Amino acid sequence: MKLSHIQILVLKLGLSLVLTASGCSRSAKTERSAKTNDSIQLGVAATKDVPLQIRGSGQVTPFATVAVKSRVDGAVELALFNEGDELKRGETILVIDSRIPESALLQAEANLLRDEALATSAETEAHQNEVLCKEGIVAAGLAEQTRAAADAAQATVAADKVAVENAQLQLSLCRIASPIQGRFGKLLVDVGNSVRSNETTLAVVNQTRPVYVDFLVPEEQLPAIQEQMRNGALNVTAMIPRNPAKSAAGKLLFVDNSADTETAKVALRARFANDDEALWPGETVDAVLTLATLTNVVVVPSSAVQVGLAGPYLLVVRPDLIVERRPVTVGNRFGEETIIASGIASGEKLIITGQEFITPGKQIKIHSVTSHALVSTS
Repeated sequence: MKLSHIQILVLKLGLSLVLTASGCSRSAKTERSAKTNDSIQLGVAATKDVPLQIRGSGQVTPFATVAVKSRVDGAVELALFNEGDELKRGETILVIDSRIPESALLQAEANLLRDEALATSAETEAHQNEVLCKEGIVAAGLAEQTRAAADAAQATVAADKVAVENAQLQLSLCRIASPIQGRFGKLLVDVGNSVRSNETTLAVVNQTRPVYVDFLVPEEQLPAIQEQMRNGALNVTAMIPRNPAKSAAGKLLFVDNSADTETAKVALRARFANDDEALWPGETVDAVLTLATLTNVVVVPSSAVQVGLAGPYLLVVRPDLIVERRPVTVGNRFGEETIIASGIASGEKLIITGQEFITPGKQIKIHSVTSHALVSTS
């Protein structure tokens, strides 16, 4: 089944409707007309395709969050990005004072050069003694001793190379790179302050493209959600409260493996590409999960639905312009419209506002006067 976006279609007749009762005095008519001119409006029941949706309050969560820490001891020397800047993975964002690691690297390199020279000399001596031992000039014990010394010198060189690599690594860690693509948050340690390895959080980087939206739905909706998930990915729309005209489209990612026993709700997570960063980590949004689309259903403006002792009803304007109180069966409400399962047909006119000024069973008259539609009872 192809899912469609919500299309709001409300047909209204006239810009203003004025209801006046016959038999009233001229002053009473004038007063009542002024009172109801902007209150009474007509609408028309329409047939349309309606998405079957579940709504819940949600919160935007970063796709990834990394607490940036130094892996070496030292003072924060430089910040290469401003707070709030967008980062690429691997870009250097902070620099730690590197003088101590640089000195350690120079020392390790010097030790390596010294021990390589000693190892070369020891190897030469061991080789000479082995040759002389074969000729019977040097005792076998001396040859073995010098060979062991040469091997030990080579092992020292190998250890020195590891020390040099470790010193190089420590020096490279003085330049802290962004581990992910995202946005640089607030600098939590000012330049000049000393930090210890893996202890102090310097900043937080959030990946904002893509993002998650975590939201809750009533647990009784779970069977319907699971059934529709078997047919494919479900669409989720995130509505931003601060900007109702702005929304983002995503896909339902998963349903949590347990319901909350206290709230009787189930947690869901949707993923949004968020290329325009319309969704911001931590903000609250209205999540709308679309399960399916109901086709060719009758809808009316939600304001037209009234509730009496016998249940919901509409004030329907019959073809003879007599207002009829019509009991109806109400379906789901979505936005400014409500599905009517039975009781009214598409195209029928009805009162959508100002019902308190209408008397069922009375006939009304609609007069077109320039840009206004005047309504009066007979």
